[in-house]
Amino acid sequence: MAYVMFQYDRPTESHRWNDYNQRVRDWIAQLLEVPGAVSFMAYRTFDGTSPDTITMLEFRTVEDTRRAQASEQLRAVLDGLRSLGVTVKVLLVERSPFTPEPIPA
Repeated sequence: MAYVMFQYDRPTESHRWNDYNQRVRDWIAQLLEVPGAVSFMAYRTFDGTSPDTITMLEFRTVEDTRRAQASEQLRAVLDGLRSLGVTVKVLLVERSPFTPEPIPA
C-alpha cells in the first residue's frame, strides 16, 4: 500500500477555523474521488504538537499514488487549504515491509 500524506496545522484564527470546518467534509469527498483512492484516514494530535493534523489517502500502488499527486482533485484540496493560510507538507509514503500485522483481538 502507498499513501499521499498531508501534514499541517489547522487554522487558529476564528474566521478561518469556521471556514475550515465548513469545507473539510467536501475536501474529504474530493480526495476519495481521486482515481485509485482506496481509503482516507485523518489523525489529530491530542496535545497540540505541530503538525496537529496528519491525513493519509491510501492507494494500492506507488504508481497510483504518484498519479494522485498530480490530480486535479488533490490540487483543489491543497489550494483550498492554502486559501485559509494553511501550510501543507505533502509526502508520498509506502507501507514498510517490516510493519507487523495487527494483533488479533
